[in-house]
Amino acid sequence: MKTYKLLLCVGVGVMAACNDPKGGLENDSLSDATADTAVMYDDERGRVEADGAEIKDVGEDFWAGVNWDAPVVNDDPELKGSDIEMRQEKEYNIYTLDDKLLFDTDKSQIRTEGEEKLQQIANELKDLPQNGQIRVFGHADARAGNEYNKELSAERANAVKDWLQNQGGIAADRLSIEAMGETAPRATNETARGRQLNRRVAIVAVTRE
Repeated sequence: MKTYKLLLCVGVGVMAACNDPKGGLENDSLSDATADTAVMYDDERGRVEADGAEIKDVGEDFWAGVNWDAPVVNDDPELKGSDIEMRQEKEYNIYTLDDKLLFDTDKSQIRTEGEEKLQQIANELKDLPQNGQIRVFGHADARAGNEYNKELSAERANAVKDWLQNQGGIAADRLSIEAMGETAPRATNETARGRQLNRRVAIVAVTRE
């Protein structure tokens, strides 16, 4: 009888562990967790401790306050002659590409020439603090309707974000997008040159530690 009770207790214990979606390890300390187990637990803090890097959330007010007229940087040897405009503020860099360098008209598929430009930017991003957020802003001119412009700028921003992640080696949790549409023009929409300046993609990377 005693043997039967012992076996019954052991069986119940095994069943309880099997029914525990966390494998009965819920009392393990975060310091013992690996990145894999942290993902299994959906525990972001555990993942951060396991990976050793925490992406710092700067908040939406930060992105809303980006100064598109920040000073231009002309002395970066890696970008010289690249057609990539770099602007810089104390806490972030802005890398801007004319849409014709990246896309065909009304398209969101990145051209081969555009990939070369994005690789140059990806190389720059890898030299920045790796816990800094990066946001890709899509901009359009005002020729089409606002809804269409916003949709196209979102598709283009997403294409650039995906390229930076999949081909550029930039961590996915650092990247986000914002579709600006026609809301932040750099020049008048009354001239062809002005509209060309307004059709662009800007990559803003946080540089503060």
